[in-house]
Amino acid sequence: MKILQILKTIVAARGLEVLLLDKEVTTSSGASLGVVVNIKRELSQDKIWAVVNNLGQENILPIEQIASVADKVVLFDDLLPASLAASTNQT
Repeated sequence: MKILQILKTIVAARGLEVLLLDKEVTTSSGASLGVVVNIKRELSQDKIWAVVNNLGQENILPIEQIASVADKVVLFDDLLPASLAASTNQT
């Protein structure tokens, strides 16, 4: 059963790469956080993260924070990590 869960995570991560890579990430209020440059996965914990690059600084966001995806990736504001929330307040 563990092998099936690992395969499910791998397939989901690959699908997210196709869907999210090179898209701009914003908050629901429109503040830009950067661009998705990579998808990381932790198979033992069944976790997937999006790596967001903003002017050379990379932040890792759990995919559970994604509210919607279209031409941009929009995050839930109430779930932002403190480091990202602080950087959006400065812009």
